[in-house]
Amino acid sequence: MNDSPHASAAHVLRRLTFGPNQELVNQFAGEGPNAATAAIDFALNGAPLPVLPPQIKPDEWDPALRGWVDNLRNPAGGVHEKMTWFWHGHFAVSSAKVGNQLIMHNLQRILRDNAMGNFREMFRAVMHDASMLLYLDASYSNVDAPNENLSRESMELFALGRDKYSEADVEAGSLALAGWEVDYETGGVKFNPESALGGEIVLLGKRGKFGMDEMVDILCARDSCPPFIANKLYRYFVGIAPTPERLAELAKVFREANLELRPLVEAIVRGQDFLSARMSRPRYAIEWFTAALHAIGPFREDADQDYWPWTLEQLDQIPGQPPNVAGWSGGVRWLSASQQMTRAAYAWAVSEKMRPIEVANGASLVKAVADRCCLYEVSKATNATLEQAALATAGAADAITVSRRLISTALCSPEFALA
Repeated sequence: MNDSPHASAAHVLRRLTFGPNQELVNQFAGEGPNAATAAIDFALNGAPLPVLPPQIKPDEWDPALRGWVDNLRNPAGGVHEKMTWFWHGHFAVSSAKVGNQLIMHNLQRILRDNAMGNFREMFRAVMHDASMLLYLDASYSNVDAPNENLSRESMELFALGRDKYSEADVEAGSLALAGWEVDYETGGVKFNPESALGGEIVLLGKRGKFGMDEMVDILCARDSCPPFIANKLYRYFVGIAPTPERLAELAKVFREANLELRPLVEAIVRGQDFLSARMSRPRYAIEWFTAALHAIGPFREDADQDYWPWTLEQLDQIPGQPPNVAGWSGGVRWLSASQQMTRAAYAWAVSEKMRPIEVANGASLVKAVADRCCLYEVSKATNATLEQAALATAGAADAITVSRRLISTALCSPEFALA
């Protein structure tokens, strides 16, 4: 493992932002042995970015997509932006089913407002959100024939995990959630008491007249809730499963913080296990996409400035369209041949807009390219491949072609595919 300040800062920024970019890495590397700590401090103090654009019409998908990707590309968002994306996969709702961007826009606002706040409060807001009620078929659910989808997923995917509830709990939860209705045109949500539960139920061992908020409180009070959330966040940031001891420690932090998320995130990312878990998981497509744009750098002034965010659809990770209620899975699927082919095609196409890489006399072009891509821990094989690409382009007619070939090669390297 390369413990240089550059490598340490790059590792932190790969995990805590949708980067890194060379300028920030150089800035934190200037802190020497404190480079990683400086990068962590920067990321943790990132400003919550607003929903872009602030106003949108029900059918305006493209501005919503571009606004979200613009936020992802902005390193000022730090961990807050990374957490907003995490919750998008945790409380997964797809516009492919909801079909109304105005309604989807409001859910993104909820996730942004609460991304580093209190889990219980965010959970309540999400459950009341029109897009969630529509996506999991809870709108117009009647107590006489309640839909169980939202009840089941709120237990299994949102708060507790598998095998932490019974079918009787799912049935009871569906009764507690009955009575909510969504106005599809406006996105407004209202409660209809005539369709709702009037009597008592038993939910996870508790008896009472429970509605949506009470159900959220009961789920959040379960012993299995803190470790469930801590485990997901640990895997997201560290890339591997926590040891039982580490998970117990993090769950205790989360529980004692009354489910405030910032203390939990800080406990994860300030741990030595976070700093030492280099290249321990694949880069998700959205992470690769934004990092590739950082590496390619600002486009030439004479080039079309569009960065083609629709490519994310081909990469199977487009904002607003998770594949199912469980969100995007991790693992080696992000290293598949189809992923690499699509990434390579995008790298070559969009690099046509880049400015040529400039190096001082006698400096190594290969090193300049690796630095642009924030690759400070490359194998001998990757370095040799870059050297061969440099030799193959030595006779190219223009500097842009040379830069394109080298950058595209680096963006397709095994190291760049890992977070």
